[in-house]
Amino acid sequence: MPGMVELRSVIVRLRYFTLGPISTAFERETYNVILGPTGSGKSTLLKTIAGIYKVSEGSVVIDGIDVSREPPETRNVSYVPQGYAIFDHMTVYENIEYGLRFKGIPKPERRRLIMEIAKDLGIEYLLSRRAVNLSGGEQQRVALARALVIKPKVLLLDEPLSMLDRETRDRIILMLRELPKRYGITVIHVTHDWDEAYSLADRVYIMNEGKVIEEGDPEQVFNRPSNVFTARFLGFQNVIRGVAENGFVRLNGEVGLSIDGNINGEVYVCIRPEWIKVVVDNDVDTKGGQNVFEGIVNEVVRVRLGYQLLISVGSDLVITALSVKALKPGDKVLLVIPKENIHVIKG
Repeated sequence: MPGMVELRSVIVRLRYFTLGPISTAFERETYNVILGPTGSGKSTLLKTIAGIYKVSEGSVVIDGIDVSREPPETRNVSYVPQGYAIFDHMTVYENIEYGLRFKGIPKPERRRLIMEIAKDLGIEYLLSRRAVNLSGGEQQRVALARALVIKPKVLLLDEPLSMLDRETRDRIILMLRELPKRYGITVIHVTHDWDEAYSLADRVYIMNEGKVIEEGDPEQVFNRPSNVFTARFLGFQNVIRGVAENGFVRLNGEVGLSIDGNINGEVYVCIRPEWIKVVVDNDVDTKGGQNVFEGIVNEVVRVRLGYQLLISVGSDLVITALSVKALKPGDKVLLVIPKENIHVIKG
């Protein structure tokens, strides 16, 4: 398929880090987000596709052509680094023009392309301004304009929203989401922010220790991961080892959970705190496949969505849950966990 980016058994050996082996693909006109902790290799992967880092083994294929030995300028790829790399001493117009001049585009055509992209991104009013005087959101749009004006097949974005305030980020996200279809490009975006990834991605890639350990559509990866590392990294604060048999899991040898499916053997039970209902009275419907446990509140932390509770269940099990009510340590509660809210990963 034209515009597809493929990594075929790619290994990159740097002085203190090895990327890969990685074999995966990014489809044309899609928004792809690479997630992972600091040091997992996200930016290294982006720079490998851009040609900044050389492949030690394997190949990078763009549009069906092996570009592994091609320099960055011949790959038809635009790379926007984390700090945007805007030239402060130039005007916005000169910044956007830079790549076109490098490609030898005639001056009248350069002007036409610059005015077109500036209008598209709503930065016409900035063209004569010195880049040093721009806000974070304005710098972001100028960096995008400079990357898009050369009409690349692939746009690589390294932590593009990390330097922006929340309100500006929300506006930029709407603009970024339109890029693949609007410009007919493949976007590959690196971040460690879950909300950012969930909002933008057609497909999510999870990295750890130089490898892509899981990939899929956001709904599947965020809510039904196949990997324990992914579950922990993406906010399943309850990842508990247990033993399953015929639709039932025993945790710590004493707490039993009914689950969907017929998994047997060692497993990890994964439950998001927001999937657990905390009840402070005994009026609970125990029908319909719900698990109900008695617990005692150990700790209470105020969070944006209410209160995060650490709750003791049994003698040696602590479960994290969310509550809209302000409880206090020592309060007795019931935890209600529907079977469908329990995700099980084979151990």
